[in-house]
Amino acid sequence: MQQLIDKFLEVKGRKIHYIESGDGSPVLLFHGARFNARTWVETNTVDSISNIGYKAISVDFPGFGSSEKIEGISLSEFINLFMNSLGISKAILLGASMGGKAVLEFSLKYTESVYGLVLVGAVGVEEFEDQISKLNKIPLLLIWGSRDTVSPKRNYELILDKVKNAKLEIVGKNHACYLDDPNTFNEKIVNFLKGMK
Repeated sequence: MQQLIDKFLEVKGRKIHYIESGDGSPVLLFHGARFNARTWVETNTVDSISNIGYKAISVDFPGFGSSEKIEGISLSEFINLFMNSLGISKAILLGASMGGKAVLEFSLKYTESVYGLVLVGAVGVEEFEDQISKLNKIPLLLIWGSRDTVSPKRNYELILDKVKNAKLEIVGKNHACYLDDPNTFNEKIVNFLKGMK
């Protein structure tokens, strides 16, 4: 088990909190609207990632957890600024729900900065329908709950239709499927990451 370290950095003059564990290529984790950076610690996702030789970085979005608010920037632009502040030029990104939409938008804008992408019950997918095929060059894992009513299956179906290398895994039932069955959820993430080494 790797050590968990709470860290802060400044983005646009505001304090942003993140939790870091492990060494290796960075995997950035972004939470949904009801959660924060600690969620990925509580589900053992941070440990699961750092234990296989990656650096897990779980981030509090501005105004969530222990991060200060930043006015006037989108979450996808925040991800760009956060990565720049840490000197990360390329990473694997994981985002759930609202965080999934943010990493999807970031990946479409900054495709060259993304090694791989994990979308967990991402919302707002249809907003990017015309651009989604840009993700064909990026390893892409989709994880959804079987009865997700917040992000219905048409969202992952749209991605599967446009991105030939996308892989779908159904875990648990609910929108926050990682709470239903964290062990299976983490197993799917670990298998995906091992396949990228």
